[in-house]
This record gives sequence, structure tokens and C-alpha cells, in this order.
Amino acid sequence: MSLHFAGAVQRGQFRLDADLRVEPGEVLALLGPNGAGKTTLLRAVAGLLRVDTGRVELAGEQLDGPDVFVPADERKLGVVFQDHRLFPHLRVLDNVAFGLRTQHVNRGDAHRQAQEWLTRLGVGELARRRPGRLSGGQAQRVALARALACRPRALLLDEPLAALDVQTRAEVQGELREHLGAFAGPTLLVTHDPIEALLLAGRIVVLEHGEVVQQGSPAEITSRPLTPYVARLVGVNLYAGIAAHGVVRLDGGGTLVAPDAVDGRVLVALRPSALTVHTSEPHEVSARNVWPGRVESFAPLADRIRLTVRGEQNVLVDVTAAAVADLGLRLGSPVWLAAKATDVSAYPAPAAAGPVAG
Repeated sequence: MSLHFAGAVQRGQFRLDADLRVEPGEVLALLGPNGAGKTTLLRAVAGLLRVDTGRVELAGEQLDGPDVFVPADERKLGVVFQDHRLFPHLRVLDNVAFGLRTQHVNRGDAHRQAQEWLTRLGVGELARRRPGRLSGGQAQRVALARALACRPRALLLDEPLAALDVQTRAEVQGELREHLGAFAGPTLLVTHDPIEALLLAGRIVVLEHGEVVQQGSPAEITSRPLTPYVARLVGVNLYAGIAAHGVVRLDGGGTLVAPDAVDGRVLVALRPSALTVHTSEPHEVSARNVWPGRVESFAPLADRIRLTVRGEQNVLVDVTAAAVADLGLRLGSPVWLAAKATDVSAYPAPAAAGPVAG
């Protein structure tokens, strides 16, 4: 029951060209900046757009391709949109039963199954309400019940939690993870939220400018980002350079000691929490990477403060509020940064990788 998209969609000047497969029981998250092509790909899978070249297949059946196009309402997909798209004139129960009724399930059985799904998702008592009387979290649970009730072969989730407030989003995330874990078919999740992708998906595909730039498990994506966008998502510093004998000469200036670096073109990832800040050049520390800079900005980050330090390479550094006070840091303060060589992760750059700004 795998879902396979291998094709291209042209929309004006924008072109999506991708190849990805989602296996049965797998949740694959599609990440990318606005305009990367995430929703275009999902709409093509759903049958709301046609591919210009290539094909879409589900369980070996071709849904779109040369001389074949299965309409959206015949693809047996469960789709959950960001804005829920519940029918405002129908009760919650009838919204959930709608897909079953289109499959020619009689009214009584459709209502019974709809009520079971509403109860399973914790909103059974809302069956007689209209969508306009639901909270955002309740509406999203109803939308998921509607998608699951029609026994879909695959699930498509388009930014399903984006419209929820922070507290409700956290609650629904946990519930959604549980239900996705019990779904036997493939699930394609479109999101711009890296936390959502890390919590819900077993594999992540990153789209930029209509192309796949990275894919892998959450651990692989977070430990070895391949583009500046992915590095920003996972919150690490990323640099490119040339490694030779354990020293990486960075594009734009400066060097980093990375004993495990393989000679050649590499990317270097450095966690903001792995850096220490000093007001004068440190000589007593064991760190093999030490360089000067100047504090450019402060930003609160949970229980820490994130500094942007400008030097030969811009660096993000996470420190405690107490450290900021103790060091007397201000905008423009000159500082020295230090990082142990063992905290510098260097790995081969992909062949197509261009310069990476620090």
C-alpha cells in the first residue's frame, strides 16, 4: 500500500520536480520554506492538480500519469487541511459521515461509524453541534475523524495544526501521533514546523525551490543538515569549507579544528550550546577552536538567551541569562568564543552544494 510520487508539476514560473515514496504505516513529513512546493505536491497526490510529467501511484495503482487520471473523489484518500474545511451547514456527525455516505454506506451505519470515530478522538459529545460552535482543537479532531472514518488507503495532512494556539497544538500533537501510529496506510504530512515533523514523522523530506534537498530520519536531519535552511530549522550553525588533516578552512575566512573531518569539501555543524563565551582571549580552556567576535543581537529562547556574534563567520551561541549578566554583555560587546574540537561535526558536502553563509 505504498504511495509513490515521481513527477513534475509546472505552475507559472515555478516547477516542482520530486521523487518520494511513503511506505505502509510510515509517516513522512514534507518540510520546506513557503513556496518550496510542499502543498503543490500534496495537491497533486490528492488529485487536485495534474502532474505534467511522471506519475502518482498508490498500492501499485496509477492515479495520475500518461493517459491516466483518477479524480480526487475516487482516490480513497483521507485529507486533513489547515482550515479543517468542515461543511458549516452540517452537524459534526453528518460532517464525519459524509465520506461514508459518498461510498454508498446507508445512513444508519454511516452515523454509527461516525459516532465511533468521534468518540475515539475524544469529541463524541459534540456530534450534534455545528462547526461554527467548535474550538480550533475540536474542529481539527473532527476533521481527522472525517478523514479516518472513510477507511482511506492513505492520509494526507496539510499543515494540520498550524491554525491552533500553542497550548491546543501541543495537546493535539500527542493525540495525532497516537492515531497516526495506529494507521496502517502511508501518511504524508506537510508542515513548516520542525518540531511537528520531529514528533510525528519517522522520516523527513526537505523541499527547497521545488526540489528535494535532503531526506532521512529525524536524527539524520538534525545531526547533519545539508542547507542553511535546514540548519536554521534545527538550530545549528552550518559552514562550508575544505578539510585537510583535521583542519577545515572555512569559506569566507577562519578555520575550525575537526579531527574526524575527511579531506575534501565538507560541511561543518556546530551547536549553539557547544560554544562558550569569554570577555578576553581564553588561554586556560582546553578548547582547540578559539576566535574573536562582537555581539550583534540578543534573543530569548526558552530558558536561555541566544546571541548572534559577528566575526569572520556569524555564530549563534546559547547562554544563560545569568551568564549575560555576569559577563556584562551588551550590543557591540567584544567577546571570544571557544568550542572543543569534539563538538565540531564535519561531514562530506553533497556534490551540488554551493557556498554556505555563516
